[in-house]
Parts: sequence; structure tokens; C-alpha cells
Amino acid sequence: MTVLTVTLNAAIDKRYDVAGITIGAVQRVATVTASAGGKGLNVSRGAQLCGQHIVATGFVGGFAGQFVTSQLATYGMQDEFVRVAGETRTCINIIDGNGTSTEFLEPGVAVTATDLAALTARFSDLLPGVDVVTLSGSVPSGCPEDVYAPLIRAAVGAGRPVILDTSGALLRAALVAAPTVVKPNREELAALIGADLSDLASVIEAARSLCSQGPKWVVVSLGAEGALAVSLEKAVEVSAPRVVAVNPVGCGDVLVGGLATGLAAQLDVDAALPLAVRVSAAAAAHPETGRFDPAYAKTLEVTTTIHGK
Repeated sequence: MTVLTVTLNAAIDKRYDVAGITIGAVQRVATVTASAGGKGLNVSRGAQLCGQHIVATGFVGGFAGQFVTSQLATYGMQDEFVRVAGETRTCINIIDGNGTSTEFLEPGVAVTATDLAALTARFSDLLPGVDVVTLSGSVPSGCPEDVYAPLIRAAVGAGRPVILDTSGALLRAALVAAPTVVKPNREELAALIGADLSDLASVIEAARSLCSQGPKWVVVSLGAEGALAVSLEKAVEVSAPRVVAVNPVGCGDVLVGGLATGLAAQLDVDAALPLAVRVSAAAAAHPETGRFDPAYAKTLEVTTTIHGK
């Protein structure tokens, strides 16, 4: 099966391992790890480790963009990125001796109306050859707030399920296009609704309010607690297995890769969620962002609970 991942704001993701951080002082970095990043490329790695063929598109530019696409070639992913002027961003994740993560996220390269038209045309050309579409993350300057909506409509019109993982105004503007799934985390959902989601009942109610605006399903990632899949008819919770977390960055993206794998196999979203939670938990136990050990993921056990409407 083939998954088309869209990463409009790709990046070089750099992980710095340090003993500690002292503001205003020289910081000595023990180890550095660099990888092709942006949420959609984390999804790509997760879905590929689930056995999917990956077609990756979005925007890249400059020498940093060349690094990103060289990584796709290394992993055997199909490179369909649109080249633009400027330099792809670098995002830094600093892990201190206590395992605390501090991220610095650059804003990204600017794109033009011509760039957007090229991306839209390439996306449409790719749709007939794929089984599932994922749209992930922030967008570079030059993109309108509703940039995801026409891509969703094109995918839905082609009969392809589409998973959207973004937040804020980008998410709000895309709801009306009726993606198959939107995947906020609890904090992003709370910010969108403007309410404190302190218990599971309030999360379900908030998710269902999004479903009423267009999406068939809302999958809410709950971090170490697991995830919740909500439609107008169902609410299904999958608890996460306990793992020793090494690198939590990108675990939500791997969850999307697991969901895409399930949808490619024509599973319903709630039936795909246990796999997604297992691989997400396995990713937390792996040092590389967006990666996990498939054999380890198979050993993890999850619990599914159906909540009354």
C-alpha cells in the first residue's frame, strides 16, 4: 500500500544531547543527530516501518533541502518535493541529562503563489497512485490559513482517505473540507475549543463538536495515556503501554503513520487505533525521532475501552 505524506514546512531536525543547559553560558554538546524532519516526514518514517510505500511531497529549498531529499533516497522513499527559493529550516531539540526536551523551531522558507500552484498540481497528479493521504504540521509564510482545504477536497474527491494533523487557525480553516480524520492532541483541542479539557468526558464532547463541523473522526492523542477516537456515533479509547521514554518528539506523528497504515488496509479509524498507539509508544522508546523497532512494537499490549455516546 502507498501513503502520500505532505510536509509543507520540512526541516532538518537536529537533536543535541547535553549534560545540562545554563542560560548565558557556552553549551557543550555531547552528541548531535540530524534527520529529515517536519511532522509529515516523521509520519513517513512511521508509516514506512509499518510496511507502507511512501510518496513524500511538500516544499524544500537550498542546501538544507538537498539534505532532506537525500535522506528520502537513503530510506527508499519517493521524492516528490517541490523545489523553492530560499533555505529549508533547521529545528533543534535539546535533550538534557534529565531527559527534558527543549525545542527551537525555525519559521521556515517563504513560498510564492507559483510555488503553491506547483504543489497543488503535483498533489493532484499523485493522488491516483496512492491509498491514503496525510497532511501534517505548520506551513511556511506565503501559505493562506486555508491552504489545507483544497488538498483535502481533492483527496476526498478522488476517494482517498485523508488524515490532517495541524493546529490553530490552520485546523479550524480545514474542518469544512471534511477530512476523514483530524488528530489534535489534548492541548491543541482545548485551545481550539477554548475550554479546559480536564477529564475524558470533556475531551469526547470537544472532539464531537469538531466532528459536527466536517471531519468523520477526531483522534485525540493523550500522550502517555494513549489516544481517543471520536465520531458522531462512537468514542473509543486505547490506553498506551508503559515504556521507558527516550525521545517523545514525533510520537504523535508516528501515531498518524499507524492510522494511515490501518486506513490503507481499509480498517475503520477505531479499528486502526490500537496499532497506531502501539507504534507511537514504541517510538517514545527509540532515540531517533519518528522511528521505532517494529518487533518491539508487536510485543506491546494496549487496552481498548468503548465509551457510551
